[in-house]
Amino acid sequence: MSHKFLFNASFHLLLNSIDQELATEIQKKGCPCCGKKLHQANYPRSPVGILSDLRKYYDERLSFCCDTCRKRITPQSVRFFGRHWHPAPFLILISALMLGINERRLLQVKRHFGIVVSESTWKRWRRWWRELFITTSFWRKEKGLVPSAIETNKIFPRALLNIFQGVLEERILYLLRFLLPLTSGALRAV
Repeated sequence: MSHKFLFNASFHLLLNSIDQELATEIQKKGCPCCGKKLHQANYPRSPVGILSDLRKYYDERLSFCCDTCRKRITPQSVRFFGRHWHPAPFLILISALMLGINERRLLQVKRHFGIVVSESTWKRWRRWWRELFITTSFWRKEKGLVPSAIETNKIFPRALLNIFQGVLEERILYLLRFLLPLTSGALRAV
């Protein structure tokens, strides 16, 4: 399982173009509250744990503001997972490695991904996957895709990653698309 694609600009460019497509669809529909025109109102992001060469793909979150009612609409994203500071592909992959937190694994994450993830952050991510994710309306609707034995053990997101076929890069991309409803709005991952 090679994670080298995470350091390839073409992967991040692909994620950026997917987000652009999602944003264009939202803008075409207009404001969900009043139906009026949406104007671009992106906001800056300062992602953690990504090489400086790749920061340009994560330096802003696409968003819109209604021309009339001023409601902010933030489209779903494959680059950002809710309000997390780490880019979504890194967060998903590192979370999938969380079978047990220890100093050796923290050093491996730093060595392989160039990211320093504190033990408290790792525990918070694990708690979110194991306790909060399974209570979301999204998961209650979609859990039929995963065998019940996996759900009982709560080994997320690894179990989700394993339901998709292909090389790791393709599986990460499929999982990011699958988790889109958790990236904005009421179901947002916090």
